[in-house]
Amino acid sequence: MKTSLIPALVFIFSACAGTRREIRLTSEPSIERAMDKLASVPEGKKLLEFLYKNPIRFEYSNTPGLCYKFSLKAGTIFLPTDLRDSETLFALTIGRAAYIYRFYAETGIEEILAEEEEAAALFQARAAIEMNVQAPDFRSKKLGSAIKANLCTYLFIGAREAMQKTRSWALSYPDADCQRPLETLENQHIWLEGIRQSVSNATFFQMLYDRDQRKVRGGLLTQVQAMSNDAKIRAIPLSEIYRFQQTFYSAQSGILSNFEKAYRQALKYDEAWNADNAGLVQQSRETTSVCKLPE
Repeated sequence: MKTSLIPALVFIFSACAGTRREIRLTSEPSIERAMDKLASVPEGKKLLEFLYKNPIRFEYSNTPGLCYKFSLKAGTIFLPTDLRDSETLFALTIGRAAYIYRFYAETGIEEILAEEEEAAALFQARAAIEMNVQAPDFRSKKLGSAIKANLCTYLFIGAREAMQKTRSWALSYPDADCQRPLETLENQHIWLEGIRQSVSNATFFQMLYDRDQRKVRGGLLTQVQAMSNDAKIRAIPLSEIYRFQQTFYSAQSGILSNFEKAYRQALKYDEAWNADNAGLVQQSRETTSVCKLPE
């Protein structure tokens, strides 16, 4: 009886493994190797498991720089080529970008918010601690400076300060190539309130158009896509506009509520992780050579 189950179990496990292999997150071997590095630690493993259940493509960007870039509608995250020579730094960069994508996949939020970068910075620090990164991983000051600064702030000052520095970076340094400055949750609420009021003051079309233009400037949409969206919305019959506005407002309100919940959960998770891994964090403070490197 038990013996007869063995072939069936082998088939089931083989099918599961085969399904995972059939899901290709990238066509680039160097990106795959960095993903394997990320999956070698608990934080990264959980994130990769999520990606295989909710796939998105990772490819190299065709522009220089150290930024990851999102084309969420196209289902692609573009990665900086400059980091691929450091497998550890590249793995941590992929992880941070993938963590931001998870917010989109779980909540439907289309804009990249400063709050997403904050939570992703905490993830990156946790993964770096689990990887036990050391000075040799930061051979280039230029390539590793941001990751090093985030890790050292997280270790020696705390998560809140790491989040604040990330937020300042995300909002204070305009860089269209890096899709910055980012939006904020507060601005999203202000915009949504404007959408609610537009039901009665006839600014609905303009607000949607302006929002898409911000996405164009941030690299999240092309101008052609923005114009196409505007044309489709303006083609809605007048008799259906009010219902469309109400449905749109309700959907966007739900997305923001879901995002706020996910963001709060991410911060609570970080606190719990620190409590559960207090020994590892303290060991990292005592043994890491990264934060002793000169600036």
